[in-house]
Amino acid sequence: MKNIGKLFTLDWRRLVKSPPAFLLVLALVVIPSLYCWFNVWALWDPYSNTQALTVAVYSQDQATTFNDKKIAIGSELVDQLHKNKKLGWRFVDSKQAVTEGVRSGKYYAGIVVPKSFSKDLLTIVQGKVKKPKLDYYVNEKINAIAPKITASGASTLQSTISTQFVDTVAKTLMTEFNKAGIQLDDNLPMIRRFASLVTNTNKQLPTIESYLKEVETVRSQVPELQQKLKTANEMAAYLPEVNQMANKLVKAQQYLPLVDEGGQLALQVQAKLPEVKAAGSQLQQVNDNFGTLESSVSKAVTVTQQGLSVINSVNGTLPAINQFGKSAQAAVATTKDQVLPQIESGLTVVHNAATAGLTLIATANTRLSQDLTTLNQNLADLDADTDAKQAIATLATGIAQRQQNTASVATKLAASLQQLQASYNALNNGAESTTLNQAIDQLKATSTIATKLSTQAQHLADIAPTASTTELQAQLKQLQTTADTFTQASTTLQNLGLEQSVTQLITQFKSVLNSANTTLADINKQVLPKLPSMLTNTKDLLQQAQSVLKKVQTQLPAVKQEVADANTLLNGHMSQITGGINTVAELYQNDFPTLKTKLATATAFVQNDLPGMEKELTSALDLANTKMPVLVSGLNQAHTLIQSDWPTLKVAIQKGAAAIKKGEQNVDLSALMKLLRRDAGKEANFLANPVTLNETDLYAIPTYGSQSAPFYLALCIWVGALLLGAILITEYHLPDELKETTVKQQFVARWLTFVGLGMMQALIAAVGNIVLIGTYVVDKPLYIAIAMGLSAVFVSILYSLIALFGNIGKGMGIIILVLSISGAGGNFPVVLSGKFFQMINPWLPFTYAVNALREPVGGIYWPNLWSDLWHLAAFGIGFFLFGLLLKGPIRPLIDKMHAITKKSQIME
Repeated sequence: MKNIGKLFTLDWRRLVKSPPAFLLVLALVVIPSLYCWFNVWALWDPYSNTQALTVAVYSQDQATTFNDKKIAIGSELVDQLHKNKKLGWRFVDSKQAVTEGVRSGKYYAGIVVPKSFSKDLLTIVQGKVKKPKLDYYVNEKINAIAPKITASGASTLQSTISTQFVDTVAKTLMTEFNKAGIQLDDNLPMIRRFASLVTNTNKQLPTIESYLKEVETVRSQVPELQQKLKTANEMAAYLPEVNQMANKLVKAQQYLPLVDEGGQLALQVQAKLPEVKAAGSQLQQVNDNFGTLESSVSKAVTVTQQGLSVINSVNGTLPAINQFGKSAQAAVATTKDQVLPQIESGLTVVHNAATAGLTLIATANTRLSQDLTTLNQNLADLDADTDAKQAIATLATGIAQRQQNTASVATKLAASLQQLQASYNALNNGAESTTLNQAIDQLKATSTIATKLSTQAQHLADIAPTASTTELQAQLKQLQTTADTFTQASTTLQNLGLEQSVTQLITQFKSVLNSANTTLADINKQVLPKLPSMLTNTKDLLQQAQSVLKKVQTQLPAVKQEVADANTLLNGHMSQITGGINTVAELYQNDFPTLKTKLATATAFVQNDLPGMEKELTSALDLANTKMPVLVSGLNQAHTLIQSDWPTLKVAIQKGAAAIKKGEQNVDLSALMKLLRRDAGKEANFLANPVTLNETDLYAIPTYGSQSAPFYLALCIWVGALLLGAILITEYHLPDELKETTVKQQFVARWLTFVGLGMMQALIAAVGNIVLIGTYVVDKPLYIAIAMGLSAVFVSILYSLIALFGNIGKGMGIIILVLSISGAGGNFPVVLSGKFFQMINPWLPFTYAVNALREPVGGIYWPNLWSDLWHLAAFGIGFFLFGLLLKGPIRPLIDKMHAITKKSQIME
């Protein structure tokens, strides 16, 4: 703070020591005020001089007559305008003088009264109304405001003529109404008696007419009634048969429990349709891939046989090879060639074992899909087939055994592959291969899943004979989930390319064996000890695979036919199966409850109400047969009366009402006479001017100049701050003793200098408005305080922009000024401006500045004032902090930009 004070003092000491600089600053403080004062003075009361706006007037109107009286509206209009001093009326001799004067700019506007003006105005009394027109010409090029003022004068003229016309017509009508009111008073008793008679008769006519229409309607329906009575008599003869059908209905209601049980069974079957469809999809997949399965099984049987032959051959020579290798380690060239063929034969067997193992796993996966489909079918037939549970147990036991074999094959194959890869890695001097790691892990995972599947299948087989349908469904769902996992594992294993990987590793193994770097000692140490175990494990795998595969190969033709038949039976009729079950279930769910209710209602009706109705029907028919002739005779007599006598009576009533129908019904004659006897002059004045405007001015400001003063004061404060930024500099030329001051300290010190000068500008402008111009202000101290505070806000905005961006910041200040003139709503409400200015209005500090200055001028509404002051404070503090915090970080960039700008030798 001490350095800031020294820098601030340095600024003012330099100003005082330099007379030219001091005079320039003094001018900067005073000149912005002149902008405000001159504008407010020029706009002090512009509407008091409207008589200087010249408007040409010419009347072509030709006088007309009405009731032997001369009517000349145009001449009367000109006489009235001679007395009107609101505008500068100029009375010319021709229409051309009006139009040419307006076109040349001699007159701001012109009014021409057409020839037929009076004649058109009187067409109202002739029944053919034609509105009279005034021709109005305006030159909008001369000035933006003048056309609006002259248009207001023309509208006032039109309104005056209309008011006078309405007043005259109304006065004439009310005079005639007074005469009519006297005559009406003399005949009032007779009129009332006649009106009462007509009213009473008129009240009865609708009732009479409705009765007569009903009589005619009933008479027209007599033949139909007679036919219906005949039909009813015929239906009564069928009452015994109705009773028989009613008894059958009661019996049908007794079978509803059986129908209900059938519907519930259909719903249970419908709930299992997704399982049936899933089984059909699996069965279709098995059927489509069966050919591939047959080929793979045949190939695998051949491969296992070949592998077993090789293993038997190799096993016979292994002891001799081991002994020979130990005794002939010194003769590498001779003994190595004799050992390697036997070892390579043993390696080839591992490839055969991999092929057989993969085929066995794929076959197990296919057979599992078929078995699960059969299990689902057995479960669906569980309610109808008593042997289904035993079939489920048998099938589940087979699944458990096959999956246990699959797990054993996968485990042994993984062990053989692991031993093969370990022997290779040991012989290859530590250069380990991981080619088979993924396949080994997948085989182990497949073995684990197969074991889990075998356990679950065995559990299903154990509980099947005694478990409920719900328990079997839950266990089968669990088994299906594990089977899906097994299918994914099997598919992943098949896609790993295991046979190719084994072939690749064996090739690499043989290459290392044949390498000159591999000695018989290496083979004897790293390979031969592990070979018997690997071959034994592989032999067990091949024997197990061959046993299973031969059994599968024998069963394949029968299984293939069963799969094909089952696929045709299930998938070929899937739409009929699902459609039939869904139809029955939908009928049971949607229609059966209604049918059940209606059948119960009908049964109750038959048992409780039908006997009584039969008795009542018989009695009613007897009565109808007896009274029908009497009814026909009475209706014929009424028809004769309606056709012969009613028309004459109706005409008499209508003639009696003719005199009253010319007026409105339900008229209050006393009120009408009172209305007709009112004063004609007052009534005419009311019709001409029915509404009086009661105007209340809130925050009244006497002159237009005072109203516009807040806008121009805010504008001059912004211009003053902009001039300070344009003339004064924001950087310091520091003496040696102040070289250590920081950028932020320099920023705040120079800001204080700017704010001080800006407040002087605002003080002079505000005091000048009050003292020199005489601006109307309600709260003068607050007015001056807001102006000075507003200067601090504007200076903070512009000083921060200029200090940060230099000439660009000055340009930003000018842009904000331009937008504020139109977008801040200073002279015109912003809602009258375009959408763009309405959008930017809340974001302009000028908006809140003008609003804040208006409060002490017209009268303070504190909620609005506080809102404006908070917004202005936010703008000022925000820009001040923006400049203070960014001045240091971006100073090198701004200095570089200024240096580039100076190189243009046009700008600084």
